[in-house]
Amino acid sequence: MISNFSFLTERFPALEKLGTLAEGYLYSDSNSCLYKLGSLAEILVNYMFELEKLTQPAKDNTHANRIKILQYEDLLTPEISDILYVIRITRNVAVHEGYESFEECKTLLEMAHTLTGWFMQIYGDYEYEPIAFVLPEDIRNEENYLKLLEENEKLSAELEKAQAMALSTMIHRHIDISERRKRAAKAARNLHLSAREIRFIIDRQLRKVGWEADSVNLRYSKGTRPEEGRNIAIAEWPTDLTMCQWGYADYALFAGQKLVGVVEAKATRNDISSSISNQCREYSMGIKEEHAVYQINSWGIYKAPFLFATNGKPYSPQFPTKSGIWFRDARRDSNLPKVLQGWIGPQGLLDMLKKNTDSANKMLAESSYDPLCERNGLALRAYQVEAIEKAEAAVLAGRQTVLLAMATGTGKTRTVLGMLYRFLKTGRFKRILYLVDQAILSELALDVFEEVKIEDLMTLEQIYEINKQDNKDLCWENKLHVATVQSLIKRILFSDDESMPSVTDYDLIIVDEAHRGYKHGHELCDDELLYRSQSEYMSKYRSVLEYFDAVKIALTATPTRFTTEIFGKPVFEYSHYRMTSESCKHALNDLPSSTKSGEQIALQLEEAAHLIMIAIKKLQNLDI
Repeated sequence: MISNFSFLTERFPALEKLGTLAEGYLYSDSNSCLYKLGSLAEILVNYMFELEKLTQPAKDNTHANRIKILQYEDLLTPEISDILYVIRITRNVAVHEGYESFEECKTLLEMAHTLTGWFMQIYGDYEYEPIAFVLPEDIRNEENYLKLLEENEKLSAELEKAQAMALSTMIHRHIDISERRKRAAKAARNLHLSAREIRFIIDRQLRKVGWEADSVNLRYSKGTRPEEGRNIAIAEWPTDLTMCQWGYADYALFAGQKLVGVVEAKATRNDISSSISNQCREYSMGIKEEHAVYQINSWGIYKAPFLFATNGKPYSPQFPTKSGIWFRDARRDSNLPKVLQGWIGPQGLLDMLKKNTDSANKMLAESSYDPLCERNGLALRAYQVEAIEKAEAAVLAGRQTVLLAMATGTGKTRTVLGMLYRFLKTGRFKRILYLVDQAILSELALDVFEEVKIEDLMTLEQIYEINKQDNKDLCWENKLHVATVQSLIKRILFSDDESMPSVTDYDLIIVDEAHRGYKHGHELCDDELLYRSQSEYMSKYRSVLEYFDAVKIALTATPTRFTTEIFGKPVFEYSHYRMTSESCKHALNDLPSSTKSGEQIALQLEEAAHLIMIAIKKLQNLDI
């Protein structure tokens, strides 16, 4: 039998032997097969450290942490990280719980073949063209089968020790690390995953946002049916679909016994966006009469409200129609397909079914601003109310990104507090993330949220419970969550946890000090491993913001090109010049008035003078 891993023999014989051993155990001992695949992946990661001359972590020198470091170095693409993750997790279960599964072994063998093919292209032979994986033959009845396994076991251990010392000769030294990053990304984009591999990756992605997903075992054909109290992605759900020879949806999503969505899993080479209007449309239309009991409602021709299509690949702006998760809310004909950068969890879909944006918009538009100006409450000034009005007008007009430019000292946090109160009070937004880039900023904001009275002598924290800084266990009863950019970068871009945020966990994100990190960002980084350069920080900062399918309202004192690229031009600006001139004007207008004392007017003039000094200092610090 010729091994699928024989292409590694010349350059990486230890990997070849481990792959061949895993194939040999496939039919006789799936637990050992999973263990060998885990060892192969771990050695491959160690080889990358050796070849890139990376230092092994002094603390927590585990396989999981080494993978994280390779991610931080941009040496692993999300596709390859996914493969390493599922092999590592399955190996751990096999070792600690004696787990075995012939079906999973077949899939993971194929994924290990994909992984090593990618590795060969980057570190062995860049001209190498991966060959198709072929399911190994059952060789248990062949003569000397057990002896062959025993010899391979000994040889693989010897080869690993020998090759660890010879790896330095295996890499093209004239190619620098930045070039290898580009090659790694290109090789990953060209991966052609099989349907079995794609399903395995989609299973993992769905599980991380709250679905029970196992396309091998949770299948309709194996008797899996919707159950109260469970959120199940049932594979191969039969429909009356006529345009496809199989006639079933790749997944049907059930929140309890409610059919909330259907999923089409596409091959990596195909355009995904068109599937929403083709297969997914047919799946939703073709729900069988016998399954009508699971329908929530009907929306014209559609019987399942939410349509998804994906090939398991993370979203890439360079290839938008062949990456990401394409989604359409089919309840309205006017709702167009759009690409998401992650999955929507069960609670998110249920919330979408209940949400009435039109009604909330009407309530927001008709709500009075008077409570924000009460002396015993927020006592906002006219320009702060104006900022809220402009932000709300943009939201009501359908804007997804909004920028407010307010000078230092103009009370941005109190303005945000008034805005949060109105959005929550009217139900326009149900769950809001207040995002900062330093822990100290979140503490300052929390002080305002917990101390300033806004309604009936109650604070925002007393009215709407706040999920405090960087608490990753999101409570669905909380209306406001405070977190740092760094914590979300870790959770979304570098997480190997069993869970992660859904793209709809928040429907509004307030970004405080949106300009921070552009001029002096390096000194603001809480974790130096997360980003090696300012441009890399900005890229990850933007990736976190764009991950969520939410409205984003940003506040800044100094708009930069980067902030306007993300959020657009400011819809409201309140500069030091305007602030100073208005204060002076008000003070001068009050001079002949008998309604104010000389002491009050003097205080106004003193405030105006103070603001002028701030403006002068800022101008002195500008490089003009």
